Amino acid sequence: MNRTYLMHEFLLTAKSKRTIPFLLFISVLLISYCFLLVPNRETKETFHPEEIQDYLTGLEVEQNQRLKSGNTGIVLMTGDPVFARNDYHHGLFSALLHSYEDRNYLRYLHLRAYYLESDPSVYLQDEKLFKLSPYPGKDREHLYHQTMLRYEDYLMNNRRITEALLFERTGFQSLQTFLHTYGYFFFLFCAVYFSSDILSRDRSHRTVLQGLPLSWYRQLNLKSLASFSYTLLVLVTVLLTGFLVLSSQFGFGYSNLHVPIMTAQSTFSADDYDVMSIGKFVGISLSALPLLLFLFIRLNVIFSLLMKNEWLVLLSSTLVIFSERLFDVRTTREILGIDISYFPQTYFDFGKIVTGEKNFLLNTETISLAKGVVVLLVTAAIIEAVLFVLSRIVNKRRLYRSR
Repeated sequence: MNRTYLMHEFLLTAKSKRTIPFLLFISVLLISYCFLLVPNRETKETFHPEEIQDYLTGLEVEQNQRLKSGNTGIVLMTGDPVFARNDYHHGLFSALLHSYEDRNYLRYLHLRAYYLESDPSVYLQDEKLFKLSPYPGKDREHLYHQTMLRYEDYLMNNRRITEALLFERTGFQSLQTFLHTYGYFFFLFCAVYFSSDILSRDRSHRTVLQGLPLSWYRQLNLKSLASFSYTLLVLVTVLLTGFLVLSSQFGFGYSNLHVPIMTAQSTFSADDYDVMSIGKFVGISLSALPLLLFLFIRLNVIFSLLMKNEWLVLLSSTLVIFSERLFDVRTTREILGIDISYFPQTYFDFGKIVTGEKNFLLNTETISLAKGVVVLLVTAAIIEAVLFVLSRIVNKRRLYRSR
């Protein structure tokens, strides 16, 4: 009976009139991500040949004018001649441009890494970078160290340098970026959406439900398990499809590529950083997915018992997903005197926990993987206890009785 009811609930979720349009919406998002967003995504390291050519043309005009006037100019900060500095930059950027156009990406990488190492101001003094951030200087320095660690990995481990690898578009790099940015919010919203009508859809079958030889609590458990299984199946399919489509365009990349992680915030230098492989990052990040999905599905069951309206359930759980944004302003490290690391909302974006990015953003060192797992498990236990008690109060007859 349990297996039959579980399969029945699974098929109800899969064939729901709400599910099919949402799956189409996910398909559109996936196509847009694979064929529009990733191929056109730009970062500080994105190379624009037209801009470099314009820069070189401007330098040539300036150098010719200085030759005619005999005025080399002086760099006020260093006392170096402007003419010599311009000549150096012209040679360097010409080499970068030719390397890129010749698709000699290894040479391009050597030149770019040398340039960034010799002149960190390319990042640190770029006022366009993180201009809306409350701590732009800190964020620029953080991105600079991450970039240099990536380039060090490429050069020291004899990677096959491609354009996709340089600009982080390979399958593994795209998956890492997705999990490190908005991936978990997408996962959690899918879980909330697929399970928001977990009880309300049965209102038209009240008489049949009353005769089922299953306890009410067991029905809630089987409904949750069916929704969990379906959500996990959809998400795994989306991840695998996206990974394979992007890999067919840009290559798989390397599973042992280094992902920069922040281990401390004491010196705010390269000494505060370490690396882990992309494969390890993906494995650790996804290990929390089943727990978070089940946590939100059980929370949806609680909201369904209380509200009896699928749209109110969807809205309430969505607000919970993004509740961190209500206090995550990069200066909030306590809520009501309690350290932020003890609140489950802190760990919803689990990819940032793995790399230490959450600690960096909040300027703290109290957030850790181990604590995150414990907090989420305690939260799940509390939700289970509340659901168990609530299922005794709002029983099947009370929930589905006519109003």
